[in-house]
Amino acid sequence: MKTQYMCSICGYVYDGEDFQKEPNDYRCPLCDHGKEEFKERSIELEVHLASDEYQRNKK
Repeated sequence: MKTQYMCSICGYVYDGEDFQKEPNDYRCPLCDHGKEEFKERSIELEVHLASDEYQRNKK
C-alpha cells in the first residue's frame, strides 16, 4: 500500500505517485497552503481514533 499524505488544513488527500518528490513550493490544489501542511496518513491511527470516538458517543 502506498503512503498517503493529507493536507491538515482542508483534508485534501494527495493522489500522486510520490509526495516527497514534489517541489518544496508545492501548494494544495484546494486551499493553496504549502507542502509543510501535509501530513502522512496513518490508517491504523485513524481507525483507532474513530473507534475511541464511537465508544465515547455510545455511552
